[in-house]
Amino acid sequence: MHSFDPQIAARVGVNAAVLYQNIVWWCAKNAANRHNEHDGRFWTYNSVKAWAELFPYLSAKQIRSSLDRLEEDGLILSGCFNASAYDRTKWYCPATQPDLPTRANEVDLLGEPIPDINPDIKPDVKTRGEAIEIVRILANWASNEAVSSFIAYRKRSKAKALTLTAAKRLAANLQEIFNAGGDTDDALGLAEERGWQSIKPDWYFNDKQRAQRGEDRQGSGMAAAFAAVAARSTPRQG
Repeated sequence: MHSFDPQIAARVGVNAAVLYQNIVWWCAKNAANRHNEHDGRFWTYNSVKAWAELFPYLSAKQIRSSLDRLEEDGLILSGCFNASAYDRTKWYCPATQPDLPTRANEVDLLGEPIPDINPDIKPDVKTRGEAIEIVRILANWASNEAVSSFIAYRKRSKAKALTLTAAKRLAANLQEIFNAGGDTDDALGLAEERGWQSIKPDWYFNDKQRAQRGEDRQGSGMAAAFAAVAARSTPRQG
């Protein structure tokens, strides 16, 4: 849960973005399990002390100010739904919560049709909450359309279903591509085109470098590829 959405970070700062991602994750999990529902929303709760233990690199003051910033910016709502009137632990939820379908997997969470699956292939048995989290992890670094297309491609190619661990590893690779100036949507599209079951920075940039030979003679290796793609890519809008 030590991750954040770059667009949210640009809006309220990295510390607040990290807490926001934590709130989103827990509320999505609670929504999947129909847990902690109040006033038509799904909530999560934590004390500043508990959050400080989860995020030891943030001070109590940083946590309080980040939560205040998120609330002031309209990204989260707060409430108090404790059983005891003496318990002042605050509850939080994202200001905008998606309507979750009764049944969902990684693809239809993004509004895409579920691809046909060979009945001889073992079906995806991930829990709904895990499927939601996989989509959210990947959507931090690529558009919903690109993530949906990549997941559908993996299903069509009968690849092993993505696990949380694999999704986090893939997201880390997409983050590295993004930080180096690459286009993460293009990276996922290239994986489909090349028949890759995942995407790694060296695969992506080496492929780009090969495509640019004859145009770019400034050098070879990862450094030259990074520089070439960075110069030719448009940064994602925050």
